[in-house]
Amino acid sequence: MKKKKFKMQNVNKSITIAIDELPDNVVVYKFQEDDFIFVYMNKNAEKTENVAKDELIGKKLAEAFPEAKDFGLFDILLKVYEDGKPREFDTRFYTDEKMKCWRYNSVRKLSSDELIVFYKDMTKCKQLEDKLHLLDKETAQERKKIQLLAKALEQTDDMVFITDVNGIIEYVNDSVLVKTGYERSELIGNKTNILKSGKHTDTFYKELWETILSGKNYNSIIIDKTKDKRLYYADLKITPLFDENETIQNFVATSTDVTSRIKVEEKLKKLATTDSLTQIYNRYEIDNAIKMKIARYRRYKETFCLLMFDIDHFKSVNDTYGHDAGDRVLKALSHLVSNHIRTTDIFGRWGGEEFMILLENTKTEEAFVIAEKLRKIVETSLIDGKYTITVSMGVAQYEEMESREELVKRVDKALYKAKEKGRNQIVVA
Repeated sequence: MKKKKFKMQNVNKSITIAIDELPDNVVVYKFQEDDFIFVYMNKNAEKTENVAKDELIGKKLAEAFPEAKDFGLFDILLKVYEDGKPREFDTRFYTDEKMKCWRYNSVRKLSSDELIVFYKDMTKCKQLEDKLHLLDKETAQERKKIQLLAKALEQTDDMVFITDVNGIIEYVNDSVLVKTGYERSELIGNKTNILKSGKHTDTFYKELWETILSGKNYNSIIIDKTKDKRLYYADLKITPLFDENETIQNFVATSTDVTSRIKVEEKLKKLATTDSLTQIYNRYEIDNAIKMKIARYRRYKETFCLLMFDIDHFKSVNDTYGHDAGDRVLKALSHLVSNHIRTTDIFGRWGGEEFMILLENTKTEEAFVIAEKLRKIVETSLIDGKYTITVSMGVAQYEEMESREELVKRVDKALYKAKEKGRNQIVVA
């Protein structure tokens, strides 16, 4: 029987090459037949697992790695697949030599049935962290040996900071200097906010400090800034160190630059949710938004409306001026409408010359006012600097117990009634 071939969806060649060269291990799974099928793995993952990707592509996770269920990987993948929420987690397992190993994993939903997993071997860092915990429980004289441990920390690529309880930096390893551009003398004695990027709210930092001052570990992706003002994403982990009286003495922060990974994730997300021509949401994302709004209505009774419109006589634009002109009209119209809707409205291309706007917390009367405003703006604007067009619109408010398919069908019928009435009209379903 011919082996079934799999491929990543929505990922162009340049993105695939970028993923292949990432220092992190990257694997993509597709959910099928109650298991996860290997779809893709990058070079680093092949090296880490000591297997050629051609040997895994198309295989089930349970078949390739039966132990995946034992250390929780399968369960986490299933949760992300079911609720779409990204997750970061550590897994612990034993090698054939019975050596304890740790991995840090980051899982994101890539499409309706595909997950992308980034993972990294954190064994060395966990071993060092364990040494720090043991060191903290020793006498004051023994804690001075932290300077010896610092020499070991210099061997890791991760950035390592040690601060006092007020966030004053007492130690940084060489990786911090290389990646931030600061001299050691510029950091020691200063607060960690020297790296503050301005991209996080006061609430973000308040929650960080409340967590670590309560004695708990902290982990989050944070945006920091180098000396030359370059922003970078860091996977930050902060561990409190206690003295013999269980009083916090210091904080140890390990930070990994994950900028390349985050940028790839952002590109993947854009490819998966954005219409390539108009750069607004695509049908897949609008469809998801409608499903979410229906769920919120059923729980919180939040009213919403759909506004569907298309360009009148659009075929004549293509026939008269060519498809390039038609594409420019679609892009210009998308830009025009985007500039005249509310920030809470969700706007996307439904297909061809059809567009959809999801109007949050909006009733029929308000939706009609918004639709009429947009209809007039389009009618009186010069599209792409040379074309005058009109649009026909349908409006529908979500009704109790209505399915997504029923709602979309109702607003679609209203749109076509508007076209039958002579176009450049609005019909409320």
